[in-house]
Amino acid sequence: MAKPKLVAAGTLESELAGLLTTRDNLQARQIAIAAELEQAVARRREVLIQGSDAAATAEAERACRDVEGTAAGIADALAEVERRIGATEGKIEDARIIGEREAAAATLERDGKAIDAAAERVRQAVAGLAEAQAGLAAAITVTSAPHFGKYDFAGRRSREAPEVVAAYLTGHMIATTLHGLDVSEEMRKITGGGWTDRRLIEPTEHELPAKALLTDPMREAAAQVRAGEASPDLPRFHRPEPDFTPSVPTVQVYVLTPFRYGTGEGRMPAIVTHVVEHIPAPVAERAIAEGLASDGEPNNLENLRARRPHAINGTNVFDFHDLGFDLAEWKAEEIARRRAAWLAEQDRQAA
Repeated sequence: MAKPKLVAAGTLESELAGLLTTRDNLQARQIAIAAELEQAVARRREVLIQGSDAAATAEAERACRDVEGTAAGIADALAEVERRIGATEGKIEDARIIGEREAAAATLERDGKAIDAAAERVRQAVAGLAEAQAGLAAAITVTSAPHFGKYDFAGRRSREAPEVVAAYLTGHMIATTLHGLDVSEEMRKITGGGWTDRRLIEPTEHELPAKALLTDPMREAAAQVRAGEASPDLPRFHRPEPDFTPSVPTVQVYVLTPFRYGTGEGRMPAIVTHVVEHIPAPVAERAIAEGLASDGEPNNLENLRARRPHAINGTNVFDFHDLGFDLAEWKAEEIARRRAAWLAEQDRQAA
């Protein structure tokens, strides 16, 4: 399918800029000529009122015709410039659409080539695996095969052929190494011996030639996008969002001054009063920075322990020093930050 002709966007932009300048100049001349025409009409009116001679009247008439002719010419030129501006703007929009389609089509073709190359490397690795699998099956003799059989309900090992045992062992290795593959004992039962869930990515046994089918639809889609038969807004796989909730460890601090911190809107604040406390790490970091707590044992530890019960006895929760920190808000901000970073990474991977 032939690619649509691309027009150089820079040339069209330059052409449009020139037309816009011409329009501005013509509009300025149109305003000026309107004033000249008004003056010429006024002179002709005065000549006719005064009953001047034929020569003066003819000159006044000629002057009016000249100005009127110039005004008509400017109006005609201005209309043509407006038409060309519209046509050029249409070409620029067409070029933008073609460029957008071309970019989307090129993305599909680029990804298709990369997939083909990577799939060929996998194909070669699988060919080597098939050879090793055959060697494994040959190594399992009819006398050793029964030792690999699964136990039945009666506690006896099932008798399976060496090639079945080899397939089981190979499938187990694949399943435990490549976790994204659907390889399981249940799938083996469903398919009657097959170890993979067949999808329309690889050809079946009767399809020739043997080639990957995943990228053929991509190339067809690229051609459709380029021809304007499909949207350049390519579909994307969106991974499920993980849990961005941060794990908040607790740390031990020595509380120099009892304080309180927020635990969420509408909820009672938490108070920290014991001389030795285990509190959430972000709270501890803020308290240490504010000089309300220490991560090292203070010199007056025993004195703090002796005075603390009297210092907090009968104190209202809101009378304690406000740390100015809300743990729930901190968690919400951390979740938003982690989510934004994750979304940005998804965008980078999709580019």
